Parts: sequence; C-alpha cells; structure tokens
Amino acid sequence: MTGGSRRPGEIVARGTRSTVHAYGQGAVVKVPLADTADEWIVWEARYAEAARAAGAPVPELLGIEQIDDRPASVWERVFGTSMWQHVVERPARAEALGRMLADVQHDVFVLVPPVGLPRQRDRVRAKVRRAAGAVDPGLDAALDLPAPSGAPRLCHGDMHASNVLLTRNGPAIVDWFDASLGEPVADVARCLLVLMGDGERPPAHLPGAAPATLARLAEAYRARALQVGALDPELLARWQAICAVARIAEGVPHDSLLAVWRQWSASA
Repeated sequence: MTGGSRRPGEIVARGTRSTVHAYGQGAVVKVPLADTADEWIVWEARYAEAARAAGAPVPELLGIEQIDDRPASVWERVFGTSMWQHVVERPARAEALGRMLADVQHDVFVLVPPVGLPRQRDRVRAKVRRAAGAVDPGLDAALDLPAPSGAPRLCHGDMHASNVLLTRNGPAIVDWFDASLGEPVADVARCLLVLMGDGERPPAHLPGAAPATLARLAEAYRARALQVGALDPELLARWQAICAVARIAEGVPHDSLLAVWRQWSASA
C-alpha cells in the first residue's frame, strides 16, 4: 500500500460501492463511498488481480493508495464505453449485446481458475441466512443447494452490462468483489437477476433504459448462455430462485426477488 499525493480528478464512473475518478496520466482511482468498508477495496483488488492472472480481461491494478485516510485502488485507465451505455443509446442492439454479454462471461468460465478466491457456495449460503433472518425465516429453504455439477470455475459474481467496457482491444470486465470459484450455472442465474428490475423500475446499476429494452437484452443473454454453456434450464431456474433469496441480503428492492423464489418453490 502506498501513500499517494495526487487528488482524484473528474468522476468517470459511479457504482453502488465506489466512484471512479481520473487519476493522473493513464490511470483511474476507485474511491469507496462513505458506507463502503475499507476492506472492500483491498479484497476487490486481490480478486481482480487473481482473475487477470488467470487470463480474464481485467484492467491492471497499479496499487493501493490512501485518500482521505482511506484505501483507494489505482488502475490502468481503460478507454471504452460500458455495454450498458451502448444499450441505452442504441436500444435496437439490445439482443446482440445480450448475446455478447453471455459470450464474454463464458470466456471467463473456460479459463483455468485461480486459487485463493472465496467459494461461491459459501457466499450464497451466507447471504441466504441473512435474508432469512431479516425478511422471512422460511427463506432458509434456499440453503438446499444443488449438488456440484463439475469442477469449480472462475465466476465474476456480478456480471452485467455496466461491468463490461467495450474498448478497441475488446471487452474489459470490472468490479470483481463478488468473484468466486463455483458453478457457471449459478453465475448465469445471478446475472439474470441483476438484469431484472423491480416492477417498472430498472435496477439502479442499469439506469436509463425502458423495461422492454432490458427484457430483450436479458432474454437474448439467457438464450445464448444456455446455448454456449450447454446448461440445464431446470437447474438454471433452481439456481435463479436460490440466488434471488441471496440477493435480498444486499439491500436491494426485493418484491421481484421474492416472486422469483415463490414461483419456483410453488412449482418444485
């Protein structure tokens, strides 16, 4: 960890846990929001570096510096536009970009996974327990996870169109805090949930598009993910229900998430 003397420049991206600022020549700095734990920055940097070493298209970590007595991660600046901004500006491309999102994610799954990342199943179970404690004890039924269907793979954990930057050198994937070793089908299930709004409200991390556009992107993504990953649709639906319960623990609007769980439970 180094002590930086520069001050963050203009904001180039906003997230739910941090803001990303220009930071000198060819770099950006990720500064945690007031309610983001300091450890988040450090762990996210470690996970991103592990994914990059495995071959994932991740911007290079340049260091951790102290800004206003808090850790902030410094990264190479990747010049590109988020996939989501492309969707907002050109809604007719929603289906094509949904398919591209599935391909980018699948390219991560086929890498030799790095060691040292958290286990996806542990993360899911911890969130399910928090959701059950906070919302409904009956949600602990989601702790019954499917048996592993193969060797653990590298999973991003929060794959969505705002976390993929389209550059002249190809896609770059950012925001790796939720990275884990686990089931590709569960990572796809998670992606479908973060592409889902709450009623007519789009998710906060995907602002500016009509619900119909978001739905077209999500359906194209789902169809392509099933195809390239040779996934079982029934297993995907089960994981989507479990991950819906887990996502409730993240403090997002949860009416639609509860509906996903209850619909699957009623049919199981």
